[in-house]
Amino acid sequence: MLLVRDKTKLKTEYKGRPTLATNVTCPCRPCYNAHDCGYFNSQGNWVVRMHCAHNWNVGCPIPLPAAEHIYAERGRTCKRCGARRPTKGQQ
Repeated sequence: MLLVRDKTKLKTEYKGRPTLATNVTCPCRPCYNAHDCGYFNSQGNWVVRMHCAHNWNVGCPIPLPAAEHIYAERGRTCKRCGARRPTKGQQ
């Protein structure tokens, strides 16, 4: 499990928090859903536990759906997950 986040949202926003997921490109997959699966501890305080809700409930789909990256017109990295754009010879 890796900590990933949707970089199109602020870290202070609920869906922009670092979230446990299985792959670096998970924020760009249609099955990704950041959710607080936290709990109350013995002192009555909420413990934040951000997980991908799909993975938490039923596991990751097999095969994994293709990632839908968001690139700027001339950008080289995805705005959402930070993955590098493949070069023209690798497409």
